Amino acid sequence: MIIVDKALERREQEGNPIRVAMVGAGYMGRGIALQILTSTRGIKLVAISNRTLSKAERAYRQAGIDRVISVETVFQLEEAIYNKQYAVTDDAVLLGQAEGIEAVIEVTGTIEFGTHVVLKAIENGKHAILMN
Repeated sequence: MIIVDKALERREQEGNPIRVAMVGAGYMGRGIALQILTSTRGIKLVAISNRTLSKAERAYRQAGIDRVISVETVFQLEEAIYNKQYAVTDDAVLLGQAEGIEAVIEVTGTIEFGTHVVLKAIENGKHAILMN
């Protein structure tokens, strides 16, 4: 086991997984969601943002998560995270603003839009992972 695996395992055991959110629920986004939700210990995909909410919901469903909550405000998103609910939104900026999110994965394939989302996340002290 490598160092990262041990660190993630420890966070899982402590009940403190890394809380990540993802922007984009296309082919690559669905694959990332599936990997995190089914095979990655110590990381929790707490929210997915997509222009079309049904596509964000589909990403969760394909990974075996049937119960998601739609949110429109930072407060609603933070409340969902606090209550250990999976959230979807069409407002990607919320992900960078929510206190309960540690990292934002940008998977839209749209450079300019993705840049705005990532800058908002960085402004709020979040890690950013870009797939573009």
